[in-house]
Amino acid sequence: MADKQSTGLNQQLASIYQRIRQDQAEQALPDIRTLLAAWPQSADVHHLAALAYKAMRQDKQAIEFFLQALNLNKLQPEVHNNLANLYKSKGMYVDAEKHYRLAISLQPGFVSALRNLALCLSSRSEYQLAIKTFTSLLSLKPDDVSALSGLADCYRESGATQAAEQTYRKALALAPEHLNAWHNLGLTHHLKGELEEALGCYRKAFAIAPDRPEVLQSLALSLHEAGATAEAMSLFTDYLEKHPESVVTHERFNEMLWETEFDGQFGTSYLKAIEKLPELLEIRLSFISQLFRAGQNDFASLAVDEAALLFDESHELLSLKGQIQAQALDYAGATESLAASLERQFSKDAAQQLTKLYIIQEHYVKAQDLLDRLFAADPDCQLNWALQSLVWRLCGDERYAWLNDYDRLVKPFQLETPPGYASLQDFLEAVSSVLQNMHRTQHAPLQQTLRHGTQTPARLLHNPHPVLVGLQAEIRKVVQRYIDSLPEDVANKSSHPLLRRKTGNFEFAGSWSVKLHPQGFHVNHVHPAGWLSSSCYISIPQSMDGDSSGQQGCIKFGESPLQLGDREVVEMIIKPEPGMVVLFPSYMWHGTYPFSGESNEYRLTAPFDVAPA
Repeated sequence: MADKQSTGLNQQLASIYQRIRQDQAEQALPDIRTLLAAWPQSADVHHLAALAYKAMRQDKQAIEFFLQALNLNKLQPEVHNNLANLYKSKGMYVDAEKHYRLAISLQPGFVSALRNLALCLSSRSEYQLAIKTFTSLLSLKPDDVSALSGLADCYRESGATQAAEQTYRKALALAPEHLNAWHNLGLTHHLKGELEEALGCYRKAFAIAPDRPEVLQSLALSLHEAGATAEAMSLFTDYLEKHPESVVTHERFNEMLWETEFDGQFGTSYLKAIEKLPELLEIRLSFISQLFRAGQNDFASLAVDEAALLFDESHELLSLKGQIQAQALDYAGATESLAASLERQFSKDAAQQLTKLYIIQEHYVKAQDLLDRLFAADPDCQLNWALQSLVWRLCGDERYAWLNDYDRLVKPFQLETPPGYASLQDFLEAVSSVLQNMHRTQHAPLQQTLRHGTQTPARLLHNPHPVLVGLQAEIRKVVQRYIDSLPEDVANKSSHPLLRRKTGNFEFAGSWSVKLHPQGFHVNHVHPAGWLSSSCYISIPQSMDGDSSGQQGCIKFGESPLQLGDREVVEMIIKPEPGMVVLFPSYMWHGTYPFSGESNEYRLTAPFDVAPA
């Protein structure tokens, strides 16, 4: 009898599972509840309930049922894998990794769990561990094309471009139409500065999947980089005619336009999309955000008011409205809008913006309350620590000096002359020649801090050009010297946002080049993606040598962008020299003074961010 009951249960489970796979999870719930009542100790029934709720995107209930299934029977690799997949989809990578590893320990040859674990590790930028996991998978299944492509992705992200190219080509030998391999091989060539080869790969990927937005964006932006801006614009325009809902494509297109002589067309694609899809909030939010970043605040404000008529001031609209009001110095209105946004739904960005307003208006207790909430969600956020430093300084809290020990934590170094060069000046001239060829745009990017200058894309120090490889090698020596010199005698070191994350090793989290023209400068800012940050000075204008004030083109620390008047303070100024590398914690406020000079003069740098490894 028990066997018959078990057989009947298995048949019901199989039938319901098929319904879930056919997008009928909600209709299957009554039957699942009946089974739960009849079989309360069945791990399989709880697993099925978890899969149903996951299919319905009710993640909280899904997680509860996955955990209940494991409480009833921990020896279920498939359940661990499915729970880990859900955790990974929510960005809960630590929990995901735990359950992937449990699944693999229970079933060592579990290919799906190995693949998912490798992807999870890659999502956390733990590329060496991901490479090891992909390699284990490929030892079991050498012709797994998705694993080969994933392995190549890890090689590319970790800077091993030659290994990446070889592995992508191995995947393509097995699957000549593999989209991701073609596209990401293009990214690898692009990273190596091989633009023509990259374009060939992007064109192949575009022929396979012309509707994939990331493929279209890579192809169009590379065409623009190659000087074929008209063709790039045509590709973007045609794609957005077919896919006006593609927010990221609108953003990439308009960011490209902003940096070119076609900046007069900035925003046009959004207007056409809004006319076609007036009730799509995401398009309006992106448009407003782009207008705001472009300094077109009056247009942004009008767009907010128009959107509010349709969407009853959603929390995203209220947040943007508050930022626009703050830019117009309407601090009372901005505070009201941002507070209302947070009442509807807490978001990191709105909370940080409101914290800034509280600091501006000297409401330090309210600012600290919001910071406490922000730190609870993200204890390593560099902007949170920058705002915390302001609150502590303005309240006379001694922890400000503990956090921002400028004399010990801000350090200038000098690059050494790499092998093969007669002098450091010869090397810097070679670097300058390479970098200037990369500065092809006419305006600064929308989302960056520079004024009157241009900026190259990120990952400069991953470029395999021999000169840049030499630059990276010399910078690595400097960064290691800085890390090795970090103080050990700091009180409460275990809670210090810089010192507690020191591992002794590091990796580059971002690197780029900035070319400032006369009157150019960086507004005061921090580096949210870093742990350590730096500017490496390649060339400085002659006008800085004759500056009697000693401030032109200098980097300054301590002054915020909040325009606090006599409450602002510049704690340190460093005058750059060619070959100088200034290292500092990424959470420190810093900016530069403008410099004067002839129109052909410039200040060329190679900033970068570093993360612990």
